[in-house]
Amino acid sequence: MTRNRRRKAEIRTRQAATGTAYMVARRQITPPTLAGVMQHHPLLHTFGIGVFEPRGKTPEQRQAEFAAGRVDLAGREAAVLETAAWLRENITPIKTPTVDSYGMKHVMERATHTYVTNGEFIAAALIAGYPFRYVQPNVLFGMSARDVRRVDPARQGGQ
Repeated sequence: MTRNRRRKAEIRTRQAATGTAYMVARRQITPPTLAGVMQHHPLLHTFGIGVFEPRGKTPEQRQAEFAAGRVDLAGREAAVLETAAWLRENITPIKTPTVDSYGMKHVMERATHTYVTNGEFIAAALIAGYPFRYVQPNVLFGMSARDVRRVDPARQGGQ
C-alpha cells in the first residue's frame, strides 16, 4: 500500500469514527512537519516553487539560489507553523484549487500584519492540508473564496 492510500484509509477511519466530513477528519489527523513537506515537494523554497527568473542565470547561480532558499525556508519553521494555524482557524478548505498562493499570502499579511514569504505560505498551506495544484512559481489552493473575502481587510473598506 502506498503512503497516500494509507493516509486516505486513516482519514476514512477517523471520518467513520467521529462522524465528521472527510476534510474535517483530514485536518484532525497529525499534520506533516515542515521537513516532511520540503521532502515531499523538492522544488519548494522561500520564493515558491522553482527558481525566480531562471533566464540569464547560469546553472550554478540557479543551483546556489535554490539551495540558499531551501536552507532559509527550513529555518523559518515557527513562521510556517503560525501561518498554518491561522489558515486552519480562518479559511475552510474546498476541493477545487482556485486561490493563488501569492495573492492569498498578501490577504493573510493584511489580516495579521505579519510578513511571510511565498514559500513560507505555500509550506503552511500544505501542512494545513489544503488541496493544491502547481502553477509555478505559485501554487493554487482549495480555499473558500467566502472565507478569503471575510478575512481580507482590503475588501472590507479597511487599509
